[in-house]
Amino acid sequence: MRIARVCVLLALWFWPGMVCPAFAGPPVADPALADRTLHVGVVVAPPFLDRDDNGQYEGVAFDLWSDVAHDLGLVWKATEYDLEALLAAVRDGSVDVAVSALSITPERESEMDFSQPFYYSGLGIAVADRDGAGVAGRLVRAVFASSLLLYIGALLSLLLVVGTVIWAIEHRRNPEHFRPGGKGIGDGVWWSAVTMTSVGYGDATPKSLAGRTVALVWMFASVALLATFTAGITSSLTVETMSGVVHGPDDLHKVRTGVVGDAAAEEALTLSHIGVRRYETVDDGLQALIRGELDAFVHDQPILHYYQHRSYEGQTHILPVFFDPQLYGFAFPRDSALRKSVSVAMLRRLENAEYRKRLLGPYLGRAAIR
Repeated sequence: MRIARVCVLLALWFWPGMVCPAFAGPPVADPALADRTLHVGVVVAPPFLDRDDNGQYEGVAFDLWSDVAHDLGLVWKATEYDLEALLAAVRDGSVDVAVSALSITPERESEMDFSQPFYYSGLGIAVADRDGAGVAGRLVRAVFASSLLLYIGALLSLLLVVGTVIWAIEHRRNPEHFRPGGKGIGDGVWWSAVTMTSVGYGDATPKSLAGRTVALVWMFASVALLATFTAGITSSLTVETMSGVVHGPDDLHKVRTGVVGDAAAEEALTLSHIGVRRYETVDDGLQALIRGELDAFVHDQPILHYYQHRSYEGQTHILPVFFDPQLYGFAFPRDSALRKSVSVAMLRRLENAEYRKRLLGPYLGRAAIR
C-alpha cells in the first residue's frame, strides 16, 4: 500500500499524464492478443483523429486509445484508411480495432461490435459572437423583434379601445375636453395613455358618472396592465440582446442557416424542411457566419468546438444545445476478445474528471468539457 501511494504522488508531481502500474486496467481477455502486434485502423477526422505538425497522429479518440492500450499492455500499429475502407476492414477482420470519429448506428452495430461510447454529442449550432463591436446591431434587432412589436401593438390597441369608449361617453356632455370627430378620439387616446402612466395632466377629464366610472376602473386596471407590459417588454429586450435571433433548433427555419454540403447536418435539416446554404468546408461556413451572411451554421458539435478552439475563439459561439444525438466508440470485428477489456479500461479512464479535462481540453476547449 505504501509503494502504491508513493507511486501516485510521484505521478502527480512529475507527470500528470503518466499511469502508475498499480492502476493499470484489467488484463486482456485473450492472452494471445498480448503476444502479437495489433492492427489498428484509423481515419483522419479532427478533432477525434488528426496529424500534428510532425505528422504524428493525435486527437481525442487516438489519445484515448493510446492510453487504454498502455493500460492493457498492448502492442499495436496504426494504418490509415478512408472511412468506407476502414468499415470494410472491420467487417472482414482485417483490423483488430478501428479508431476515429465512428458513430454507433444500428446498421453498423449489426455488422460489427463497438466499445462503450467515449463521447456523446450530436449536431450543434454556431452563431456569431456579437459581444463588443456588435452591441448596436443587437439592440436594433431587439427593438424590431417580433415579440416586442407584439407587446407594443397590443398596448396601442388597448389604449385606442379605452380612448374610444371614453370619447363616446363624454364628447356630447364634455366637448371642451373630448372634441367631436377624429380629433376627439385622439383626445380619448391621449387621456387613456396619461391615465395609464399615472401622469394625469388634467387637460382632459371625464365629467359624467359613466365616464368617471370607466376612468376609475381604468386607473386600477392600469396598475396591473402596465406592470405586465413592462415585464414582457423587458424580458423580450433582454433575451434578444443577450442571445441573438437563434436560441436552438426550433429557430433554424426562420433564419439563414449554413451547412457543409452532403454532411449529416444537411440531411437532418432537409428532412425537417429547413432551407440551408451549402458550403465546401467548415471553415467556409464559419467565415460566412462571421461576415454576417448567415445567422447560424450547423455541423457536428465537437467539430464546431474544435474549429472554434483552434481558430475562431471570440468570433463564434456554440449554443449549449444539440440535436440528432450520436454516440462515438471504437469498432471491433464481431465477437472480438478485445472489446470487453478495452471498454472496461476506457471507462476507468473516463470516470476521472481530471483525465477528461486533459483528453478533451487541448482539442475542444473548456466549453466542450462535460
